[in-house]
Amino acid sequence: MRTRLARLAGVLAAACLLLPLSACDEILSVRNPAEIPVDSLGNAALLDAQVAGLIARTAEVVSGTESAIVQAAAFMTDEQLTGLNWEDWQRTNQRIANYNEAQMDAMWSDMSEMVKLGENALRNLDTLAADPTSDERVALASALTGYGYLFIGLHFCNAVFSTPDSLSGDLQQPTDVFQLAIPYFQDAIDVGTAAGETDIVNLARVGMARAHLNLGNWSQAISFAGAVPAGFVWWVEFTDADTDLYNNLYNEVTGANHTIGVHPAFLNGTYGDDGLVAGQTDPRIQHASDNDTGHDGSTLLYKPYQGRRFSGYSGLTIAGGAVEEVDVILFEQSTDVMLADYVEAQHHMYEAMYRNGDPEGPILTFVNARRAVGNEGPSAATGAALFTELRRQRARDTFMGGFRMGDLRRWGRQGVGNFFPTGAHPNPDRPPAIYGGWTCFPLPLEEYEGNPNLARPTDPLAPIVEF
Repeated sequence: MRTRLARLAGVLAAACLLLPLSACDEILSVRNPAEIPVDSLGNAALLDAQVAGLIARTAEVVSGTESAIVQAAAFMTDEQLTGLNWEDWQRTNQRIANYNEAQMDAMWSDMSEMVKLGENALRNLDTLAADPTSDERVALASALTGYGYLFIGLHFCNAVFSTPDSLSGDLQQPTDVFQLAIPYFQDAIDVGTAAGETDIVNLARVGMARAHLNLGNWSQAISFAGAVPAGFVWWVEFTDADTDLYNNLYNEVTGANHTIGVHPAFLNGTYGDDGLVAGQTDPRIQHASDNDTGHDGSTLLYKPYQGRRFSGYSGLTIAGGAVEEVDVILFEQSTDVMLADYVEAQHHMYEAMYRNGDPEGPILTFVNARRAVGNEGPSAATGAALFTELRRQRARDTFMGGFRMGDLRRWGRQGVGNFFPTGAHPNPDRPPAIYGGWTCFPLPLEEYEGNPNLARPTDPLAPIVEF
């Protein structure tokens, strides 16, 4: 089943049917700012365009730039290595997240804009839609706004939410931000149900389960995740029709100056060796069998191929005879990314069941079903070993899908353990060549400069260990 974020071009085309031709030509152009002034956004004819803007920002946050969650966030974990020849990105890949560097501002800006675009669209829909209680656009905007808050809570050490007329000095902790997501997911469920949009309802259920899992609300996580039907998938869609709408991972694996590689923790063999074929038995994590150095000429990179969270996933393996870059393919400009699916919901549910002390039999059955996908035999694990294997299967099912940082922080926050990489970095030639202590992204310098009510950190360059 393929559900959507509908392609941005299609949504804008639909919106243009409601507008004068001149407005369509200039709808997003800064060369004609007088065509659609800001105070005209309270216009029913522009509601579709506002929802389209939210969809576009969601795609940007997921995989539209180097600062997207499938890339920048993974650099802080044991999932990916970066070969970018820029010191700020190299520091990020060593768990050093200085608040005055550009990627902090880029990530914060995109995520907070996702929230604001959603809230603004919902405000106008509530006023201008014929029946906002059963409008598909209200349901979708509510779900995506919930995901905006969820992404902030998963990745940032803390957050602040203000308006130009009321600059807040109150820092929100991750658990506070997850709480903010919940009413938006509930609105998406309620309005989506009234509108008959079951896909949006299930999108919100997966997000709701993830929020409750991070809050330690086991019964709620089980309830919402358990209501998601088998086969459900929601894709964030990209297109090769416009360079602004590419999946950015294409840029990072293509050409001599490619920039990303699989971290040794997920590599199917020994880091530094070539000819890694025999170990590539799990279709969810496939990569180039040989390494090269790419952009920085220093970091050994094994290009990743599309895993289960991507639209080109084939389910084939190099160990099974698949041809590299043909059967297990590199990311393309139009590669779509899962925002939510049934398997993810099942992971939320079974983790919550384990933490809730429920019987282990169904959890082991699920674990063995996922092991079978990875061409592994069944396990008989119980207790802590079962939970370890459940977490390992989650990591493989969600590989490069924007989950790892949030998962590591949740397990640290909830006392399971600190599984962030430590010690020597895989590239000994990159100073300081050792992992730092950051576990999250700090609010950027720009946020403090623009908000006099926000007290600056005493030492903004000190590592923040905030799960």
